Amino acid sequence: MSLQATPPVDASVDVSLRVPRGETGDLESGVAAVLGRIDGVAAVTVQQVTSVRPTFTDIRVSADATVRVAVPAETDPRTAVAERLADGFGVTAVDDIAVDSR
Repeated sequence: MSLQATPPVDASVDVSLRVPRGETGDLESGVAAVLGRIDGVAAVTVQQVTSVRPTFTDIRVSADATVRVAVPAETDPRTAVAERLADGFGVTAVDDIAVDSR
């Protein structure tokens, strides 16, 4: 069994997600909290909330953010980031991803 490094990747994303009602703080911090709870996400910076639709139990939000995500070394970073975020609880869509190619 070999161990492969999971280098962090910085990516700009356009995501749609559900922010729970009753969370303390503003919508930007709610978006950051939802994304920050996803396995492999090390950092989140929310640039802007682009749409808001309140519902009875949560708030549907679209936002532009930058995330730092650990991805397997042998995978396409864009695909790995998309899959990681799409599997996150509360994330309903990952619409656009631009990976920083350092």
